[in-house]
Order: sequence, then C-alpha cells, then structure tokens
Amino acid sequence: MPRVLILTASMGEGHNTAARNIGEAIRAETNGAAAVLVADPYTRTNPIVNRLVQRGYATAINRYPRTWKVVFQLLSKRGVVEGMGPLLAELTTAVRELVAEFRPDIIASTYPVFSYLITKIRRHDPSVSVPFYTVITDSTMINAAWYRYPCEGSLVADELTADVLRNDGAATDKIHVLGFPVHIAFESLTPSQPPANGKWKALFFPGGKTQYAVDVLRHLAGIPNLDVTVITGRRHKVHAALKDAGLPKNGTLIGWTDEMPKLMTTHHIFIGKAGGATVQEAIAAQIPFLVSHVVPGQEEGNIALIEQTGIGTLATGAPRRIGDLIVGALANDAALWQTWRTNLAAQQKPSASRTIARFLLARC
Repeated sequence: MPRVLILTASMGEGHNTAARNIGEAIRAETNGAAAVLVADPYTRTNPIVNRLVQRGYATAINRYPRTWKVVFQLLSKRGVVEGMGPLLAELTTAVRELVAEFRPDIIASTYPVFSYLITKIRRHDPSVSVPFYTVITDSTMINAAWYRYPCEGSLVADELTADVLRNDGAATDKIHVLGFPVHIAFESLTPSQPPANGKWKALFFPGGKTQYAVDVLRHLAGIPNLDVTVITGRRHKVHAALKDAGLPKNGTLIGWTDEMPKLMTTHHIFIGKAGGATVQEAIAAQIPFLVSHVVPGQEEGNIALIEQTGIGTLATGAPRRIGDLIVGALANDAALWQTWRTNLAAQQKPSASRTIARFLLARC
C-alpha cells in the first residue's frame, strides 16, 4: 500500500486545489488502497503568525499588487529564501515531523518553499531520502524558488512553462510536462455550447477592490442577452456589498462553492483573476477567460499563457471594458468566442490529475 505525502500551503487557493486533486486522483487510481495525506505544514506553526501571513498575502494581492510584485521578484533571487532560515525554523520542524510521523514512500509539493526545506532537512537527516517532486502551479513566468533546489523532478502544465525552466538551466530530464492537476470531475463534464435561446452566461469571480466589482456588474447589467453568476468565495465583505447593491441584476450571487467544475462547464465566459488553478480549470472546462484583475508576478505568466494560446484576453482597466469585450466576442455569431473555444479544445488536459497520480505511484 503506497504512502503519498502531498505538501501544500493556504497562500492562495490554487496550491490547495492542486494538492487535493492529486490526492483524489491517487485514491481513485488505487481504489482507495493508497494512504494519502494532503497537509499544510503552516498549520503546525504558530497559529497567530500563520493567520497574519495568510491575511497579509490576501491583502497584498487584492489591495497592494505592486508591493506583492516586488516581494515576488525578490524571492526569485538567489540567497533570499536561504537567508530566511531563522524565519522558517518552525516550518522546517513541522515538515520534518510530518515526514517522520507519516513515513511516506514519496513526497510531492504544490508550494515552492518546500523544495528548499526538504533540501535543508536532507542535509541533516539522510533518512529523508524518499523521492520528492514539485508540482509547479504557475505557467510561463515561474519564480526560481520552485525549481532551484535539488529534487527528483518538476511537474509542469505545458511546454511553454517547461521552456522557461530549460532556459534557466534546469535539467531537462527532470522536467515532466504532465498538465495541471484539475479535478477529475472535468473528465466527465461536457463544455457548454452556444445557447439555443440566445441567453449567454458569464461566471464572475471578483478580485481586487470591492467598488470595481460593483461597477463591472452595473455595466454587465446593460447587456440584454447576458446572465451573470458571481462567486465571491471567502470574500465576505465583497459578498455583502454586492448583495446590498442588488447585484447582479440578471443572475445569481454565490459565496463559497465546491461546484466550480460544474459551474465552469455550464457557463460560456469566465471573468476573474488569472490564478494558476483557475486558468487551468478554465482550460479543462473550455470556457474563454477574461482577466479582470492582475496580481503582478506569478499571475502575469498565466496571463501570458492565455494570450499566447488565444483562449481569452486581458480585460483590466475601466469597468466597462469587460462588457465591451463580451459584446465584441459575441458579435457576428460569436465569431471571436468560437475561436477562443477552438483554441481551448487544443489545450485541455482534463485527465492531468490521473496522469500525475500514475507518475507518482510508479515512483514510490
């Protein structure tokens, strides 16, 4: 019975999503026989500090994105992560304890800092010698902290991302293009088709400032053949503000949901920030992506992926720009939308989680 430890971190939902999806695929591939532990070592550190770090990250990406870009670029420089040793002492201990308690046959990580920590632990504890793989959750613009430290291999979503690692000197034989681990539900879901009744459906995941979301939805209300489903997730203040404003005018307001695969495959256009997991889920669902909010740094690479593969477009700027782009995409019998859909079909890998699961199980 293989034992698989998957390390993640609650710094943005994408890392957790990828980790959970790999875990579910491993259980499915082994009919539940594998022992799988998806763990966030941060939860074993000081709870007050951990909450502050998570809140600080959320505040930075939503309210101070330029500041976050500086931090992101700094973390990619050689010596910066290494110099944070004292600050990472508790986290290092937490990872070491998890490995000792669970006794895995293989370790996978969906968060970059664990590559450094496993390398550090191995120097002092040769018993931590099981294979270790990093699952990179970003595309095309990759922080070097993901792949700088020794490991058995890096798993990436696409060839564009693999080229970034190769061009930066990463060993070619340790780069594996297996797709992004989206939920296995995407395997059995059918992407939405153009509506027979002429009523198009958009899925809006607001990022950034609350007022921007309010203004966007007011403009979208002016498009007569469009319904909008809004997902606010854990952004409770945004949810309350939209509810008070009576938005969306035509559509539905939802808070947290675990039905994203179904929602993405029953809508025609996705509007939101270009998180690694979200972009890859959109590709699996074949739903064109309008980027309404940019988190500088890692998400700029995801935007580059969207534009280079022709599966959507950047839609930041004035709130009315999103509405104008939707009207344009649906004009002339939805010609632009159809082009985006064709390109999405060429990119999708709905079974990537199973592919990654088989890869890891074969190396236990």
